[in-house]
Amino acid sequence: MNVVLDRVSVAVGGRTVVHEASLRVESGRFLGLVGPNGSGKSTLLRALYRVLRPHTGTVRLAGDDAWRLPPREVARRVAVLTQESGTDFDLDVLDVVLLGRLPHHGGFGGDSARDLALVRRALERVGASALADRPFAALSGGERQRVLLARALVQESQVLVLDEPTNHLDIAFQLELMRLVGGLGVTTVAALHDLNLAAAHCDEIAVLRDGRVTALGPPDDVLTPEVIHDVFGVRAHLLRHPVGGRPLIAFSDDTPVVTPHQEHTP
Repeated sequence: MNVVLDRVSVAVGGRTVVHEASLRVESGRFLGLVGPNGSGKSTLLRALYRVLRPHTGTVRLAGDDAWRLPPREVARRVAVLTQESGTDFDLDVLDVVLLGRLPHHGGFGGDSARDLALVRRALERVGASALADRPFAALSGGERQRVLLARALVQESQVLVLDEPTNHLDIAFQLELMRLVGGLGVTTVAALHDLNLAAAHCDEIAVLRDGRVTALGPPDDVLTPEVIHDVFGVRAHLLRHPVGGRPLIAFSDDTPVVTPHQEHTP
């Protein structure tokens, strides 16, 4: 399912936070949103999954205006995983994951054998089968992220939205989560802090600054030392990962900005 944001502007508290952002994500592709804190990444995502209504522009899911679709239909098309997992669920893990099935039927009490099978499979897939009977509120932050990812999986949506999903996770689970998401084959839009995670896993990168999309394209074209210095105010060297050759960014606060060409100049 493709996702299109056409000149989307979003205001919060009377202040425009996102200014005429235009993005297109083709079906099955992974778009990463990067930018400094306050650049509008989360706000733009909230317009996509119908939390903040744009005051101008359009959000389209497979050609349909997301804000004209019934909320249940949007929930069937878009699953969301954020960094704020919360601890106020007075539910066991199994029931929290079953919440992902709500867009497909009427509510509690109607869980089918297929629903339960999907939940068990999703918990196994994220390495959380042993947590099924534990209270959600008693889990660690990393455990909660696993459970909430399982909830997103059982939603069976064709679009997955991730808002800083790897914050507060250890390195092993960061990599595991990104590999798992990348292997789902669904259209994915993710706000990410870690530029190297974005470079390693995203098909395209959109760079936001002050609520505007300032660069858009493949990681090789977008995550250049010049762009990184201009947007984040830090100096960087663009290297190559020894496995796979993806861009690998090394940061420095005491060296001049260099281009990939210059790095190989004697």
